[in-house]
Amino acid sequence: MSAYGDPELERELKARAVRAGILRSALLWVPVAAVTVGAFLFFLYDRTAGGGERGSTWFLVVVLGFLAFLFGYQAVQSVLDLFAKPRVRQGRVTRMWSRRDSLVLKTYYVRVDRQILRADAHAVAGVREGDWVEVTYYPHSAVLVWAEVLKEPGGGEEARGQGRGPAGGSGRGPIERR
Repeated sequence: MSAYGDPELERELKARAVRAGILRSALLWVPVAAVTVGAFLFFLYDRTAGGGERGSTWFLVVVLGFLAFLFGYQAVQSVLDLFAKPRVRQGRVTRMWSRRDSLVLKTYYVRVDRQILRADAHAVAGVREGDWVEVTYYPHSAVLVWAEVLKEPGGGEEARGQGRGPAGGSGRGPIERR
């Protein structure tokens, strides 16, 4: 049986893939954060109580503190999402954009009302600016699991109009979901 024919199975597979990505992120950032925090604490203690006998400088302590904060933030977001369930909310897509995070990966960003969510191409397929959507996402890392275009409550199709081409368009985004 193919996942492309069953929307529920497709959603479940997508949710598992996103959760696996959060687990990979935690496995990457937690050890890096632990080592950096440990080095920061060691050199801070050496600088303040040991007189710098082991080669610590204030510059090193400040740089390690900054890196420990950055790596720790990433690790905490991933760990919090490992123990959280995805949230579901509805809202209007006020902006969509994409950027290349590296030479290979293209990441899509969607702003639903005032919240910015990070997604892949499959999660935002068929979604355009101005659409009323129901999004499923992880709250701490703001990773979008799924977005589904809904009819606007009380507004209808003719009132929506935003984010469409001059002729109104079909509402399908540049990427079609199979």
